[in-house]
Amino acid sequence: MSIKIEAKDLEAAYIKAASQLGCSTINLEITPIRPARKGFLGFFQKDGLFEVAIKKDGEKKVKKPKNNNNERVEKSDRSEKVKTPKIESTHKNSEKIDTKTTINQSEIKSEPVKPQPAKKQTLNIDHSIFDSFHKIDENQAAKSNDDMLIEIKAGLDKLFGVSMFDIEVSELSIYDADTIYIKLDGADAALMIGKEGYRYKAISYLLFNWVNARYNKGIRLEIAEFLKNQESSMAAYLSGVIERVELIGKAQTKPLDGVLVKIALEQLRNRFPDKYVGIKNSDEGKFIVINDFHKK
Repeated sequence: MSIKIEAKDLEAAYIKAASQLGCSTINLEITPIRPARKGFLGFFQKDGLFEVAIKKDGEKKVKKPKNNNNERVEKSDRSEKVKTPKIESTHKNSEKIDTKTTINQSEIKSEPVKPQPAKKQTLNIDHSIFDSFHKIDENQAAKSNDDMLIEIKAGLDKLFGVSMFDIEVSELSIYDADTIYIKLDGADAALMIGKEGYRYKAISYLLFNWVNARYNKGIRLEIAEFLKNQESSMAAYLSGVIERVELIGKAQTKPLDGVLVKIALEQLRNRFPDKYVGIKNSDEGKFIVINDFHKK
């Protein structure tokens, strides 16, 4: 038995044929006769034509109504025959189970289980990955000052060699036990200083972090004559502040900016080692106060 069905695709043909023939889609065989036409922009669409036939296995499987009443009667009769309690067999089985359980319990009591110690898990950790970038190794600590200066000179030359500034290291020496003196000079020295010394501060901060982290030293940076000029001008200004401290025992500076705060703080602490010299903040900027330790 076969019929012809029009549908937009093969899946729709299966569903439509199964509903018309009243069977499952598994028992159907569909052969495309004419492919569907999609059309253009929703126009000229046309469904495909399919020939549907039922498989031979599906025709053999005819559903017959079941006689539920007869089957129920037969099942009830069988259940009555089966339900003959065997009391003796159940008693014997229970006795066997009791004897087995008593034997097993006696064996468990006679052989106590010894707790096994838990195995300690050991982790193989490569501690080399935790080495700090800023850690000074033993070889570097044992290096002399000359070797240290050679390495710093090579690093500075490499740094400024790739920059756009015409600048070079004109002097490099040991300033004191904890400080290295670095002097830069060149045609672009003024550009390296910047307006109000903002580039000077940035370069000084950069070089300090590198030298301090690698060699545990501070730096004293000079670009052309910038630091020297700043120190001389600050010394001239602080002369009046020093006179005031010597007369009344206390004084404060005007608001200072940039590297001037550090220069003034260093000069005043060297001049008054027994007094409190500290930096204070205000709306106009940072300033330095000088007074007695117990009268801040």
